[in-house]
Amino acid sequence: MKGTLRTAGLALLFLAVSLAAALLAAVLLRLPTADLPLVALLLAAAGGGGGLLALVLVRPAVLGRLGGVRAQLAGASLIGSLLLLGMMLAGARAMFLSGHDLSLLLTMLVFAAILSVGFGLLCGRMLADRIERVRAGTARIATGDLESEVPVEGHDEVAGLAEDFNRMARALEAAAEREREMEKTRRDLIAAVSHDLRTPLASTRALIEAVADGVAADPEAEARYLSSARRELTHLSRLVDDLFELARIDAGVLQLTLEESSLHDLISDTISSFQPQADNRSVRLVGEISGDVDPVLANPPRLQRVLHNLVSNALRHTPADGTVALRAAPHGGEVRVEVSDTGEGIAPEDLPRVFERSFRAERSRTRSEEDGAPGAGLGLAIARGLIEAHGGTMDVESSLGGGSRFRFTLRRA
Repeated sequence: MKGTLRTAGLALLFLAVSLAAALLAAVLLRLPTADLPLVALLLAAAGGGGGLLALVLVRPAVLGRLGGVRAQLAGASLIGSLLLLGMMLAGARAMFLSGHDLSLLLTMLVFAAILSVGFGLLCGRMLADRIERVRAGTARIATGDLESEVPVEGHDEVAGLAEDFNRMARALEAAAEREREMEKTRRDLIAAVSHDLRTPLASTRALIEAVADGVAADPEAEARYLSSARRELTHLSRLVDDLFELARIDAGVLQLTLEESSLHDLISDTISSFQPQADNRSVRLVGEISGDVDPVLANPPRLQRVLHNLVSNALRHTPADGTVALRAAPHGGEVRVEVSDTGEGIAPEDLPRVFERSFRAERSRTRSEEDGAPGAGLGLAIARGLIEAHGGTMDVESSLGGGSRFRFTLRRA
């Protein structure tokens, strides 16, 4: 209803403008002033009636019955010609033209109407061919040929539609590529997790069976076996927790409650907890914290986990006599935290993938006793997801033999 009223309002406005332009032309052509009211009445009646008829006929529900674009343009041309013919007939009767003049006028109008319909068919054919080429291109895209492009011809709405379809196809291709990459990552993750689940489960089963079969005859050996089983179960529990955390991050349901926190205390606690492991590896673990970094907006347990993941990863890849450093300093309206090491570094081809789920460089896939939890390649992915949940960003710089520097930002309170 609203669209119909808007169309009627525009039609009345167009009729008024047309009538004013016609009367101005009549004045310029020196039509007698006494005839102007009659001419205005004639034009308003003929134009209003003919325009109303045209509005009814060109509606999609009516004109669409003619068929395709070619038939519709020809029909619109014919309607316009008939409107002009009706107005001329009404004008001829009002002007009392002779029969000879009226016949000549009608002949010219019929010829003009046929030409108008012909031009409408020609224009409709060209437009329909372009639309058909767009349809063929979209049909190829619909069948999965996302590399196909719709031809862009001209600068009108059809050309704009073709450009939109091409942009849509490129977006769909990019989305399909991302989906393929995610599917590959998912398969790699399942394979890695399956391997890392199997290892502690098999070890725990063997240890428990040994105790049950009496292999550990003395209490000391039995305690050692049970301690090893407990350690493997701890590894297993940590891996399950990582999977649960990663699932929440990927699902977008991880919402952190941020509060004013002391970054200095969190880094100090992290250094203290890792100092024994660093000492066992003969690695220097140092902290360099600017005095004006506090307070920051953070969720302390989750931020502590980020620091834990980054430091444990740095220690794992740093040889003896190396250094792992935690640094924190203001950076504009944020605080930048860096965990750097003097370890083996990351190959340039691996660097873009370090935050992917289950990605592990081949040389770091093994695990020793002091490495702690089995590495399913989830630690860095979880760390970046938690930092992004804090509203910050994380990146990495590294080179083979030159160590690595993981940096992330936090908002200041």
